[in-house]
Amino acid sequence: MKQTVSNQDDIGFLFNVDILIKSRSNALALQSLMEFINKQEQIADFRIHSGIELGNIIEAMLQQNITNATEPIQLDLQQQPQVPDGQQTSNKSDKTDSVPASDSSHVADTNSFEAWIQSLIKENRLTRIVVNNKNGKHQSIPCRILNFDRDNNVVSIYHVDEKQVYTFRTNEIDEFLL
Repeated sequence: MKQTVSNQDDIGFLFNVDILIKSRSNALALQSLMEFINKQEQIADFRIHSGIELGNIIEAMLQQNITNATEPIQLDLQQQPQVPDGQQTSNKSDKTDSVPASDSSHVADTNSFEAWIQSLIKENRLTRIVVNNKNGKHQSIPCRILNFDRDNNVVSIYHVDEKQVYTFRTNEIDEFLL
């Protein structure tokens, strides 16, 4: 029998699978899955269609804030007199200076941080974070943010250079750079 040489090594095969990963949280399970997939040299590409439960709390809070804040914002816009364009910039700076430093403004800052993180997740935007590691040294990581768990104060990121998923507590992250 005559053997022929074929290029079957170069052929790719596509499989649809469901994988159950046991973990303490969805973010940690996603990290385990990403690490497992990225270690395999035979996997050329992959797509996760479902199972990612990222940002559900943030989505609910944003939806609630939009519902609660819709009426007052519309009333303010109707009551505000029209001003020429040159004067509007000075009014905006006056408004930002007059924000009271109270506990409620701290909550608003937290919500805006969550909204900002959520926008980075949705846009899949390349970001650089500076992390304070266990030895007290700063490490700069180019990444994409995958998840922000507000309850546990955990951020899951995808390190674009190492092609690994890491999870950091928010107190370990010193800076977010865009």
